[in-house]
Amino acid sequence: MTRFVNCYSENLKGNRTKRCLNLRVFNFFVFLLVFASGFAYLIGVSDLTVKSFALKDLKQERATLMEKKMAYEQEIDALQSYYVLNARVQSLNMVAINEIEYIKVPDSVVAKK
Repeated sequence: MTRFVNCYSENLKGNRTKRCLNLRVFNFFVFLLVFASGFAYLIGVSDLTVKSFALKDLKQERATLMEKKMAYEQEIDALQSYYVLNARVQSLNMVAINEIEYIKVPDSVVAKK
């Protein structure tokens, strides 16, 4: 049996092998792209998880510091209150001022330009 080969069937055979090779290369690159995207996604999720834990710790520390600040402000207010300061003045045994006298300097004593 003789097989006839014409130009058209020869071109189809040649294009078919080239196309298969190109599809294999294309499929390899698609697989590589999907794999790289999945790996980048996993790294991103891992990074977000670590940052969320760090953010949670910082929020807890902030809340603790705010409570300490409020406690310190209340302590300052208590120490600066009128009744506490008045009690301290009484404990110093100071004398109350009745009359205030100012020094009067004559004009001739002061230096002039």
